[in-house]
Amino acid sequence: MSEIDRLIHRSNYLIIRKYLEYLQSIKNRDPKSVERYRFWLRHTLLWAMEHPLETANQIRPPFVQYINSLELATESKKKIIETTRAFFKWAKLYQNKRFNRLPAHWIEDLTPPKVQRAANLDYVDLEDALKIAKLKIDRENLALQRDQAMSALLFLSGARAGAITSLPIKAVHLDTEFPHIEQKPALGVNTKNNQSATTFLHNIPELLDIVRTWDEQVRKNCPPEYPWYAPIQQNWGEQRFSELEPGKQRSVALNKRLKILEAATGLPHKSPHKYRHGYAIYGLRHCRTMAQYHALSRNLMHANVAITDERYVHLEEMERGKLLGQISNDQAQQRDDDLQSMLAKLDRDDLHRAITIAAGLLVKR
Repeated sequence: MSEIDRLIHRSNYLIIRKYLEYLQSIKNRDPKSVERYRFWLRHTLLWAMEHPLETANQIRPPFVQYINSLELATESKKKIIETTRAFFKWAKLYQNKRFNRLPAHWIEDLTPPKVQRAANLDYVDLEDALKIAKLKIDRENLALQRDQAMSALLFLSGARAGAITSLPIKAVHLDTEFPHIEQKPALGVNTKNNQSATTFLHNIPELLDIVRTWDEQVRKNCPPEYPWYAPIQQNWGEQRFSELEPGKQRSVALNKRLKILEAATGLPHKSPHKYRHGYAIYGLRHCRTMAQYHALSRNLMHANVAITDERYVHLEEMERGKLLGQISNDQAQQRDDDLQSMLAKLDRDDLHRAITIAAGLLVKR
């Protein structure tokens, strides 16, 4: 049979559609995620073509070999193989009569390629975030004021672009002991995989001031349900808050607006996700305990710390040196604090005796 005459087996198409319906209706997966799975499983259909998927172990070339031969990014190949393996596990469990002869070990042996993370992670550092926050902006330029506040909130929260641009005013809480935002789909926030979480902000006063200034302004002019990253309308050079519904491509618009803001500051463009990386790196630099590390991981809305480890394990060598150097510095500081605490308990006469004893020990050494 020629390549032109080959057709995708109808039963393969139907069972993959059934699997996608299962993910959405039973597993409550986000519709956007299901669409991604549909795209990745399309490669599974194209590999099998006219062959029934229950005979997958007999199809040539083998699935992993076929996927690795495609001109795709390694990350994409990994997703395709992982999604296909999940499909076959479901088929073996829920469609056992049809897939009874497909060996379980064949499914387990569907091994995705390892994705090599870049050694030097690109991110917005605190210095650049502060530089943007210090940019002088005309009072009439509402849009740029909004963008400046958003850049600060991105760094403080580590929120993804889709979530932060859909964040309503009522989900931002700055006048509390621990300022935070609510990344919750119930409030209309578009989070990854429909996750719901309260995200606490880094305590960086210079950035918080910029965020609070915009927060006061947007609350004064817009209802609580309106996006904190409010649409701005311009008429004859005058800018004002728009009453129109925000567009669906707000995260794309944010990226473009950040480019304008960064250019005005004299900085190279960094996407919103680079601010998220900056949030994480700043947090890692200041974590002193495992409890703090776990809190940072949860704030990033990672399912577990292993994901945080995997994503940020490839820090720059100098960055790792700084972090390890902080450990010894912290230990030295702790010893100094302990000694100072002990000396503070001594009265004047005991302090004089302690100084005399210490001086004697120094002479002997």
